Amino acid sequence: MNDIQPNFSMHKDTLARDVDALVADVQALLRDVKAETGVGAGLERHALKARQRALQDRLAALREDSHARVSEWAKTTDRYVHEHPWQSMGTVAAIAATTGAIVALATSHR
Repeated sequence: MNDIQPNFSMHKDTLARDVDALVADVQALLRDVKAETGVGAGLERHALKARQRALQDRLAALREDSHARVSEWAKTTDRYVHEHPWQSMGTVAAIAATTGAIVALATSHR
């Protein structure tokens, strides 16, 4: 009955995978920089590692915040649909009719 929650879960998982890929790419870049630099670049490596940690912390905070917002929005929508099923169906029907009319007009002009 609740198709919204799995949809958001899928998007949340995709976002999490993208963030993890970004962090992995940053780590690979840092390894490459470390391999290319000499002994005199210790301070730069330390600064890069600090930036990496800050980036990871920020991404983790963004992930948690987006998860909380999406979960709250999904719960609110689900609660509204359960409390007002006929209004929800009417809204969906109106959106479907409008979309169908737009598509019909667009195809008839081709």
